[in-house]
Amino acid sequence: MEGSPGLPLPLLALGAGLWVALASVAIPRLRGLALVLFLLFSARYLVTFFHDYTTRSIFAGQSLNSFLTLFITAVVVAYGRKDLIRFRLFLPVFAFMFALLISGLWNGEVMGTVNALIRQFLFLGLMIMVVTAVDGEPNDGSVSRAMLLAFIVPMAYQVMSIVLRLGKASESDGSVSYIGGYVHEGVFSVVLLTAMVIAALVAGLTWRRRTLLLAIIFTALIFANYRTAVLASLPILAMHLIFGSASTVRADMASYVRTGALLAAFVIGIFLTTLLSQRMADLSVVLSSPGGLIKPPTEFGSEDRSLLSGRIMIWSDYIFTTVRSDISHLMFGFGPDGWQKSFSLYAHNVYVSYVYEIGFFGTAVYIYLTLHFFWLAVTARRDKRWQLMGMHVSYGLLCLGTMPTFTIEGVMLYAVICGYTVYYHLVDRVPRRFVMPVNFGVPGPGRRRATALARRPIRRH
Repeated sequence: MEGSPGLPLPLLALGAGLWVALASVAIPRLRGLALVLFLLFSARYLVTFFHDYTTRSIFAGQSLNSFLTLFITAVVVAYGRKDLIRFRLFLPVFAFMFALLISGLWNGEVMGTVNALIRQFLFLGLMIMVVTAVDGEPNDGSVSRAMLLAFIVPMAYQVMSIVLRLGKASESDGSVSYIGGYVHEGVFSVVLLTAMVIAALVAGLTWRRRTLLLAIIFTALIFANYRTAVLASLPILAMHLIFGSASTVRADMASYVRTGALLAAFVIGIFLTTLLSQRMADLSVVLSSPGGLIKPPTEFGSEDRSLLSGRIMIWSDYIFTTVRSDISHLMFGFGPDGWQKSFSLYAHNVYVSYVYEIGFFGTAVYIYLTLHFFWLAVTARRDKRWQLMGMHVSYGLLCLGTMPTFTIEGVMLYAVICGYTVYYHLVDRVPRRFVMPVNFGVPGPGRRRATALARRPIRRH
């Protein structure tokens, strides 16, 4: 992953000052988990803009970024510790942790396993915190709006880089990424996708205002110029246009509005395809002859090597290295994060990387985990179902072209998606006003467990 140079220190200081001003207004108005989530998201994003300084080793080979990640993980796990094993819904996450541990022990990969497990604990703890926060809010979207505040400064940094033409030329076609000096355009795009997910679900917004907010975030994604993230955002936007628009009209008009929104989405899709034709040209080449690209990396010609920014050859290298190994490595891989010892570039594909790192066994468990949460979205509350499904599809597309599982920002994105998914799956199935025990003050053992769901949905009044 080729890092991006940070913004000049005066601009970084200006952004930090903007955050202080924002926090001085927001913090007195925030309470409980809304405040905690605002601070956690803000801290991670703001510190990473200073990556020229915060990624330097300060103690025992660890950087400020590393210590902040450990701190955030400790906070979310400590908060959700009583709920970690309360729900069967979370069992696939523990199954995946077990697969990581088995692969790590089999290969003697200690540090990689520890780092991978930390990311999973962060995912699980943050997901529980999001579920609890959304469950406890008075249905006015206060928690979601608090989380959205954390994205104001990152987008302000991006505006600075656009105005001052401080972009990163990272593609062979000469295109430029404007990411406000964040560590990488792919990681910054994941930050924007997280904002898009929250904006699509936040309560208390009219359809027009939500559309405007999503359009602003999508424009920021275009300027970030990371093709995978732009494609990944489309299912979220499509579900908002098609299904969100119909929710604002009478039931007898919903089908007509959806049809109109579908046509509008189609027209927008054609416009974007034309606008980004040069950036997307490689996709047509790959889709026209996928079988011809499955070959050892030594057989790639000069044109093949540049397809999808070199991803096809990178995937080939990982795949052929794996299949040429012994049966134990096929089953359990070479250890979590083991790619760092063998390859100069990460795989830019979660599934390809996991086949190498944790083998077919671990990859199968991970696929089961993602399908499990997707099914929760399919069975979620009807008014949120399609939006949640679109978000899981978006995350799946993101995993095909980059590795959100390897970055903290990517872990936070999936935790937010799954947090909302779990809440809207449980909200009509648990015979209580609240889903999470902490929100109604009854200790866990004295409450009917949320795994023992009612046979029929229970509507709240």
